[in-house]
Amino acid sequence: MKLLKLLFSKWGITILLFLAQVAAVVLVVLYLNAYFFIFQVVSLVLGIVIFFVCVNRAENPEYKIPWIFLIMLLPIFGTLFYIMFSRHKPNKKTRVMFIESVKALYPYVERNEHNDEVFEYMGDYNGMSKYLKSTSDLGGQLNNEVKYYPVGEKMWADMLLALDSAKKFILMEYFIVDPGKMWNSIHEILVKKAKEGVKVHLVYDDVGTMTMLKSGYYKTLRKEGIDAHKFNPFVPLVSAVYNNRSHRKIMVIDGEIGFTGGINLGDEYINQNDRLGHWKDTGIRVRGSAVNTLTALFFVDFIIAKRVKPDFEDYFVKEPKKFESEGVIHPFGSGPRPLYEEQVGEGNFINAITKAKKYFWITTPYLIIDYHLTQAFKDAALRGVDVRIVTPHIPDKKAVFCMTRSSYKQLRKAGVKIYEYTPGFVHAKMFISDDILGFVGTINLDYRSLTHHYECGALLYKNECLKDIRADFEHIFEVSQYITDDFKLSRRARLLNAVLAVFRALF
Repeated sequence: MKLLKLLFSKWGITILLFLAQVAAVVLVVLYLNAYFFIFQVVSLVLGIVIFFVCVNRAENPEYKIPWIFLIMLLPIFGTLFYIMFSRHKPNKKTRVMFIESVKALYPYVERNEHNDEVFEYMGDYNGMSKYLKSTSDLGGQLNNEVKYYPVGEKMWADMLLALDSAKKFILMEYFIVDPGKMWNSIHEILVKKAKEGVKVHLVYDDVGTMTMLKSGYYKTLRKEGIDAHKFNPFVPLVSAVYNNRSHRKIMVIDGEIGFTGGINLGDEYINQNDRLGHWKDTGIRVRGSAVNTLTALFFVDFIIAKRVKPDFEDYFVKEPKKFESEGVIHPFGSGPRPLYEEQVGEGNFINAITKAKKYFWITTPYLIIDYHLTQAFKDAALRGVDVRIVTPHIPDKKAVFCMTRSSYKQLRKAGVKIYEYTPGFVHAKMFISDDILGFVGTINLDYRSLTHHYECGALLYKNECLKDIRADFEHIFEVSQYITDDFKLSRRARLLNAVLAVFRALF
């Protein structure tokens, strides 16, 4: 019965359909073997053409290596896989919707931007903000209140209070929505608020929630008055476009309060599920003009999911409250090409590492980085910067954990200090540098997050909450295991990494 249940489940049907498509390709290739000579000539010519197409694509060379390897090793299969999987950019309709949404939305944000004042305030660090403005079209903001949360359960408590205070609208976008104590408490308020006439909009990622929600769950929510939509609905076809997931975590209440960070809507994020030990995650609450930026980021993805533009005027605060707090907050988005011409998340990390003078500390659940990020970390350590990276001690994905650990040796050799969060799993995506610069967001240090996913985060400069972030880092180091020179991977792990290293840019 278990086998039948698996076969006819959403996952089972998906896997069977994928296998059917692969089998069809194999049969075609085997059939063509009857025409061996013609087959060989066509294979050679096609392989050469694809090789040059791959080499001349304007992207990181590390993304090309796996494809070149496959094409050389298996000319026909490699070529077919390249045609099916290498083009992971969103379809034309999505690209058009994105461009039109940006043009329509961002003027509502720009009326609250004072970029010259921000650049002047940031002094030698203004290049950080200029880069984000140029690549994500969103500017930094002054006079905002930013509160930092060192664990998900504290942020959850404030989320419930903010949601219960909603009078006009609630906007929510999450990679994971998992029924349990956290989601059920939020869901109860959303239903109540919808009945009171508050507009409630929700976007959740279809792949992120595939094992947690029924495929028609959004329909149930709509019956309750919640305008819910699945982002990039998964169709079991052989295509790499389904890599483009919405990994963003955004909550906006009445345009006055905003939340973002690494925290999804599931019980592990508030430590109600100890499968991986203590779940270390972080987030921020924003009040002020920067909330409009989070609103714009939400609606870009909402429009892609719903294919309908609402009346934006109802969702942006014309004259946001100004707070007497120091610092700049610069929320921004990143995502797949060609929607974002640059890898904004990676660029932000590299810029920050390059600017560091005394120290640069960062947490990440995954450490699968390309040459550019690796060199940035090494160069900073070699010039005397105290570079520290915190990764999990208890993994959620063993193969990915193995690849993460494979990065330790060369980083440590350059002087980078590595820590593993001994109490459990660190899911936080944050950094702090020189007590003056920080970041909290959704962006992991891996290829998927930096290349394929829709992500978001907030750069922080001279904000009061940086003191709290530093204190949290110091606590993390106290409870974490420092990776010494004696650390070695097992033979099995080294062998696995040798194979995975060729293909890690595809993960």
